[in-house]
Amino acid sequence: MDLTTIYVFDAAHRIAGHPGKCAWLHGHTYHLEVTVSSPTLNPLGMVMDFADLGDAVRKAVLDLWDHATLLAADDPLGPAISAVQREAPDRVVLLPGHPTAEVLTREAWTRLESQLPAGIALERVAIRETPSCGSAMSRPQA
Repeated sequence: MDLTTIYVFDAAHRIAGHPGKCAWLHGHTYHLEVTVSSPTLNPLGMVMDFADLGDAVRKAVLDLWDHATLLAADDPLGPAISAVQREAPDRVVLLPGHPTAEVLTREAWTRLESQLPAGIALERVAIRETPSCGSAMSRPQA
């Protein structure tokens, strides 16, 4: 049985070297969709409690990325923004690659998978940076 939730967060990013407007620092209201599963339901008839899943998503992703600047680790804007924003250095998140929807999806998957309780499997993570553009990653079928 699957359980799906959607979370919303705001963040700035840029794709350094992009030939178009995505090269400039700009922001999005992202939608993060998370699907988990369990072969059995708990005694209350749930895969897991929505609040518990929300806590895991907040800890793994939202607390780090919401209202943050997401940049590639080698982006020269990283140190500059960190210097201007000395009071909140954790609001500049350096990622192992350009902060594309695809990289954010992969990073969210990795971070979430380690936060889930035993017996709960991560099935799908999707991130939309606009209503019509996004990326998704699903567990490979056995």
